[in-house]
Amino acid sequence: MKALHTTRREAIGMIGCATLAAGWLSRAGSAAAARPAISFGYQATLWGAPAIVAEDERLFQGLGADVRMKRFSSGKAIRDAMIAEGVDMGSLGGTPFIVGVAKGEVAAVAAMAYAGRTLMVVAHKDAGITSIADLKGKKVGSQRGSSTDHIFQNTILPAFGLSKGDVQIVNVSFQDHVSALASRSVDAFAGVDPYPTITEHMGIGVVLTDYSKYDLTPVLIAVNRPVLEKSPGAVVEFLKGWLRSVRIFKEGPERATTVVWNNFKAQGYDVPKAVIKTSLSHMAITPEFIPELKPYLIEQSKLLVEQRQIDRVPDWDRELVRGPLAEAMKA
Repeated sequence: MKALHTTRREAIGMIGCATLAAGWLSRAGSAAAARPAISFGYQATLWGAPAIVAEDERLFQGLGADVRMKRFSSGKAIRDAMIAEGVDMGSLGGTPFIVGVAKGEVAAVAAMAYAGRTLMVVAHKDAGITSIADLKGKKVGSQRGSSTDHIFQNTILPAFGLSKGDVQIVNVSFQDHVSALASRSVDAFAGVDPYPTITEHMGIGVVLTDYSKYDLTPVLIAVNRPVLEKSPGAVVEFLKGWLRSVRIFKEGPERATTVVWNNFKAQGYDVPKAVIKTSLSHMAITPEFIPELKPYLIEQSKLLVEQRQIDRVPDWDRELVRGPLAEAMKA
């Protein structure tokens, strides 16, 4: 896969060009006085780490923004809640995001991360599985409807000469992957950190591969369009707080690690801090839409159309809304 690389000049150029689109800033300015509450859904995996830090460090409150965090099991659950207007914004992997755009009024205002290294296929250490090819006929835990599952079935299995029908997919939520593997309910799982790294630490799992060689794996900050159109200023304030979280990960990684570690301990995962530190090192937290993103979304959209999961390829110049992040970055 093409390596991710965006120079500062490219990032500024991308943001600067789109900031002027459709008079977005004038609408944001007219709504500057109104700051309604924003509800944000995040995933109870490593992909939720920036939200966990933002909430724990009260980064939104420091800006006077009213952001209410809600934890979900997966991006698919967040997307469904957004379509049902249960939350205003959320972090979505590529597949849930594309489906949300095609079936709802969802758009993206920033990236959260490019996270291929956080996704892994893990086998039980005693299952005699040393390669993806060895999964033929085996039971594999995977959370259906997630980007993790979509990439596993449509990209990774074919790369090793297997089809979807060659493995027994068992619908298991990410948070239950460790216990499912430990109990031998499944022979392997396609999961997201920190759970693969936890299984390695516990000595029950062996990582067969991560996803970085097979997929861009963007995680996007999505918003319901009616919220963006009615309260653009509130979305910008949210992104200002989010950028503060990004800064902590880049400039104070030990501080971020401690917050995320304590959060997972509170969920019952009593693992050494080094496990969470290793997991976080797998995630490239980047708020910008990198040049590779649009071609990736077009390619994935076409695949979903072929599979009849959506009926059209979205207009990605419209659905990647660049103005709010550009405005937030000015601060």
